Amino acid sequence: MRPRLSLLIFAALAPAALADDLPLTAEAFEAFVEGKTFDTHDDSGRYGAETFLPNRRAIWRDGGQCLEGIWRPEGDQICFDYQGDLQPYCWTYHDRGDWLMAWYEGDRQSQPILLYAADEVVTCEGYFGV
Repeated sequence: MRPRLSLLIFAALAPAALADDLPLTAEAFEAFVEGKTFDTHDDSGRYGAETFLPNRRAIWRDGGQCLEGIWRPEGDQICFDYQGDLQPYCWTYHDRGDWLMAWYEGDRQSQPILLYAADEVVTCEGYFGV
């Protein structure tokens, strides 16, 4: 399913359906993502990719940066702590079958992101980002 079409379908769901849509636990998130790479989309399209390594390590890369870090559970959110960045980035992740939907800090009034499995492996090796 195309990312924008997914957003339109999801936006059409009744608010009552959201009440039963609990975030993934840390264990379920880990089982879903470990050893995989995901392309990340928002309403404007693909804007980055992240590889999830063993021991809750992750590498995020977009057009302007490449960040290595770890993720950890915090309540019902998954928080990312990247090297050199003092701010954690926390999301609630929701299983959509073969892809994930996430809201920054669990705020369902904000624009969600969509994560789709990708074949590449993200590394920062040789990266000369800004």
